[in-house]
Amino acid sequence: MKKLFLWLIPILLIIGSANEANARSKKKKGKAKTEQQTDSVQKKKKSVYDKLFKDKKKHTVNKGTITVHQYEDKIYLELPVELMGRDFLVNSAITTASDISLAGTKAAQSRYLIIDKTDSLILFRDPKYNVRLNEQDDNQEAAFALSRSNAIYKAFPIEGYTSDSTAVVFNATSYFSCSNKDVLNLSGRSYGGMLTIVSASPQSKTSFVDSADAFDNCISITQNCTAKLSISIMGFVSKEQPELTMSVQTTLALLSKENMNTREANPRVGTGYISYTDYRNEKRFKKGYYVTRRNITTQQPVVFYIDTLIQDSWVKAIQKSADEWNIIFEDLGIGKPIIIKPYEKDSTFRANNPMINTIAFLNNNNSEVTAYNITDLRTGEILSSKIGVPRDLAVSVRRNGVYQMAEIDPRFRTYYIADKVICENLTARMLKAFGLSLGLATNLAGSAAYSPEELRSPEFTQKYGITASVMDNVLYNYLAQPGDKEKGVALIVNKPGVCDAFTLKYLYAATSENESDTLKKWAMEHDGDPRYFYGKRSPAYATDPRCQNHDLGNDPIASLDAQIAHVKYVVKNSPAWFHDDNIPNDYRELFPDFVIIELINKTLSPVSSYIGGIYINEANEKSNVPSYQPVSADMQRKVVQKILSTFYDLSWLDSNKDFLRLGGVNPDMSTWIYNNGYPMMSLMFRLMRMGLSVEKSTKSYTQEAYLNDIEKQLFKETLNGKPLSAPMIAQLSVYISSLKGMCPTLKAIDKAISTRAASIALNEQTNHKLQELGLLTTLAPISATEKQSGMEPMTSVNFYSGTDIEAICYDKLKSARRYLIQARSLASNDIERGKCDYLIAMIDRVI
Repeated sequence: MKKLFLWLIPILLIIGSANEANARSKKKKGKAKTEQQTDSVQKKKKSVYDKLFKDKKKHTVNKGTITVHQYEDKIYLELPVELMGRDFLVNSAITTASDISLAGTKAAQSRYLIIDKTDSLILFRDPKYNVRLNEQDDNQEAAFALSRSNAIYKAFPIEGYTSDSTAVVFNATSYFSCSNKDVLNLSGRSYGGMLTIVSASPQSKTSFVDSADAFDNCISITQNCTAKLSISIMGFVSKEQPELTMSVQTTLALLSKENMNTREANPRVGTGYISYTDYRNEKRFKKGYYVTRRNITTQQPVVFYIDTLIQDSWVKAIQKSADEWNIIFEDLGIGKPIIIKPYEKDSTFRANNPMINTIAFLNNNNSEVTAYNITDLRTGEILSSKIGVPRDLAVSVRRNGVYQMAEIDPRFRTYYIADKVICENLTARMLKAFGLSLGLATNLAGSAAYSPEELRSPEFTQKYGITASVMDNVLYNYLAQPGDKEKGVALIVNKPGVCDAFTLKYLYAATSENESDTLKKWAMEHDGDPRYFYGKRSPAYATDPRCQNHDLGNDPIASLDAQIAHVKYVVKNSPAWFHDDNIPNDYRELFPDFVIIELINKTLSPVSSYIGGIYINEANEKSNVPSYQPVSADMQRKVVQKILSTFYDLSWLDSNKDFLRLGGVNPDMSTWIYNNGYPMMSLMFRLMRMGLSVEKSTKSYTQEAYLNDIEKQLFKETLNGKPLSAPMIAQLSVYISSLKGMCPTLKAIDKAISTRAASIALNEQTNHKLQELGLLTTLAPISATEKQSGMEPMTSVNFYSGTDIEAICYDKLKSARRYLIQARSLASNDIERGKCDYLIAMIDRVI
């Protein structure tokens, strides 16, 4: 047995050695296999760039919190996994455009989204809408958390992970395309005058990504986009489809986890706003609003970085504007939060970072100061503002200032506007831009608060300025008269008004513990005071004459007289201002055209809004002011008579032949205005919008009385035994066509007789000319995107269907026919008789 054991020992040693060798071999092979697998995984993770970006010359990387890869015409985002489930903001703005009215405006409504992922997809989720819950009810909050989910509205395949698996890469090109409504949506936007954009169709062949940048907490994609526009005129879609080329900057920004404290908005106070749904009352819910404002603290002022390309005198003008706002902040005990700094020389500073406040020099063909905000849609916090100062600001100063100020201020009687004048203008414009950046909204009633006497007082205008709110669209004190400048009357917007100071208090002043009650008290403390009235846009059939562009003062008659006097001065004297051969010919040629703009857009349009106008105030049970009050019949009649008498004789436009020659070989200008239907087109437009005012008045100015007043003016010559003049013939043509167009029965008859329906619209050639000049704002429709509720402007009156005035129009057509027969008998030649016959035939076709 012992021998057998001794004999087995070598065999066991051999077997053991072999097993150990096999084990070592297997271990070695296993280790090698594991290392090989690890290398393979690593290579796979690293190869996502190799797979997507094969040609390194075409690949550009911009690293930030989110890394942007630009490869050929594609945009890839590298998004950290740790950001999944976080809130993001999408903001898109038009930085430059071939149509300067759109430059510096939003390209689409801002969007709030949540980015999430699955194993294979990146998900863009539509977040739960803003809600306000009962803070004392934990069950309500828990119930809402369980019942609401974030809908998926975009999904992108994951292309791969970074080598350390901390970020995913996906192709986001389709999202940043201008065909995406989050990036470009101009539907409902004004396109100048009476034109409205119905839709914008990007042209892929002429659109391309210009740059892709990454910053701390945001990325920015800028692209050049050409879009074909579909436009409408008074609701009718035009066959003409103009093309618009623009630079669109789209920002995707990571929002903070910590939200700013919200503050309730009030429709009586002119602030920006975001909406939420209020569920604090369990029995019913309602829509609510938060103000938009800055998160201002002593550690967090509002720092604006100003472009070093802006000349020193302009920088001082901008600083002066900021200082005026800081004065109000100091009165509120907040210090001086607006700080102006030059662009930093640090290599890490980039002015195109969308999340910093900048005042940039616009080296393009724009001539207006532009401004827009990027706002947190959850709380209303204004995250940043972008203000643009145009290189050609002097163009705007010449265009707007000379027609209103040349009679008062000799500095405007030249093509070469002095830098000091431009700086005064820049300070005025920046007051509104800074106001917007602080959360104030456009207040169209600010300029209607003061009387002509107050606006001609040196003491008053130096103390209060020329408007109760710089957020209105007015710049110059055109109610001033020659000699007022020397007395010290303020001629331009120079400081925030009393309404602006009040709005700033509402936005930023400290409140008591019960903030809601304090804010409601503040909103009502100036009830009935026109200086604190917040004026929004109003619909054409319920027009509030206080809320108009280009108006000034509370007396429309004095306003009209002042503007006509200024224009007459320009017609008489302007040719002597432009003898220098260095003055561009296009400026000389367009100079008379802008006189027409002054007459129609800035004179006729705001004054005619009193006809059928209604003063609209926010309803409140504690208010002593009625929620609506029609303009008095006496005021409406005075305005009508003033317009008719002012436009009855425009021969003064033709009195200076040198003025006419500025625009070419023009024999006259008055005939052009009459032949294009002014002022009758504006007056008949108001006729269609008088119904609500008539119904709500105890002593109304009726449509019949209105047409009687117009008729007396149109046939004034006939009633005095004289032949109808050419201007009256032109006005009567518009008058008769309008009356027929307002009668559905007569309109149908006319259409059946003619292959072309009667219409008050002008011919295509004339429309084109007027659209170029921007002359059709008197007929501007309400934007399709505007809404009615709370803070938002009113665009409709529920259950109001308009007034049937067919019988009145029919009677006035018959009356006009009788007068025309009389006028025919007074005609001095066959041509005049033929014109009367034509007008009579227009009526006979339908009656």
